[in-house]
Amino acid sequence: MHFIGKASAALLMALSMSVPLGAREAVMTGDLARKDARPLENTAGLETEYGVVTMPDGVRLRSIVTRPEGARGPLPAVFFAQWVSCGSIEFRAERPNTLRDIAQRSGLALIRVERAGTGDSEGPACSALDYDTEVAHYRAALDQLSRHRWIDSDRIVIYGSSLGSTTAPLIAEGRRIAGIVVQGGGALTYLERMIQFDRINLERAGKMPPDRIHGEMLKRIAFQQHYLIGRKTPSRIAAENPELKGVWESLLGTEPGSHYGRPFAWHWQAADKDFLAAWTRIAAPVMVVYGEYDQYETRHGHRLIVDTVNALRPGGATWLEIPGGSHDLEIFPSAIAAYRDEGGRSAPERFTEPVIAWLKRVTAR
Repeated sequence: MHFIGKASAALLMALSMSVPLGAREAVMTGDLARKDARPLENTAGLETEYGVVTMPDGVRLRSIVTRPEGARGPLPAVFFAQWVSCGSIEFRAERPNTLRDIAQRSGLALIRVERAGTGDSEGPACSALDYDTEVAHYRAALDQLSRHRWIDSDRIVIYGSSLGSTTAPLIAEGRRIAGIVVQGGGALTYLERMIQFDRINLERAGKMPPDRIHGEMLKRIAFQQHYLIGRKTPSRIAAENPELKGVWESLLGTEPGSHYGRPFAWHWQAADKDFLAAWTRIAAPVMVVYGEYDQYETRHGHRLIVDTVNALRPGGATWLEIPGGSHDLEIFPSAIAAYRDEGGRSAPERFTEPVIAWLKRVTAR
């Protein structure tokens, strides 16, 4: 999402350091120390508690739980599973945030957990955190935080954003949940997802003549097969397949030792997962949100979740497609404009209003 307005750096700092009008001071529980001098998050209309959850491997993670100010008794809640990129999920006062909007307007509690090595959380850096450990941490955190005094354990909805859409059904497996809502991710294999990502990049970035895309895609498909299914490092692939030399460097988000800031093992483990099978084991209501001009994920991958769930449980899945929506749900005039981030505008209500209505419905007594 874009920054609001053109406030000066000094004003932005003042905003981030102050308590919003009407916000109650956040409280901290447990013995997990703050890693820096940043103030605790404070959000108008919400009570915020910083806590700690201890993982089976001994790592302590920062939890952040909010509820509407003045609420009494356990509330239905949203448990958030985030995207692939590293970074804290604390709310920043100077930035719009749809998750904060949901927390403020839904009447539900919100549960967030900082990944290992992020924010105040202990453990390996997020850049070294693998997929299986991330999912295991989310599952353990959900088990612990479902017993929080603010939370009604029978009415928790998991919300997965972007590649959190792949972790969401894995987090839910074997647990009693009220529902799952996902946005920006589908149920295709991870290999298909990455091949489609390459295709979208070549078609929309405008950097490659159309008559070269076919040959380039064949190289990328071969490379992704070695990388994700063969579990080979990029350097090994190039050494064993000279014709694929330079493919890794041409892909988005690549570094010599990481991919989108995550270790190779994260992507190898994701490629092992049967996401579609996981969705077949979900008995709770499902909502899938897709932006028409998503830059990374396909409509088919999203629809696959809805069509599969509804074939097994008619009416079990709800579909929301946002016309002109990008991966971040900004509104653009075309798919090309969305990919190049040109001419976008914010319209968060197209997402928050139907999602909040669905959340209230599936968590109602």
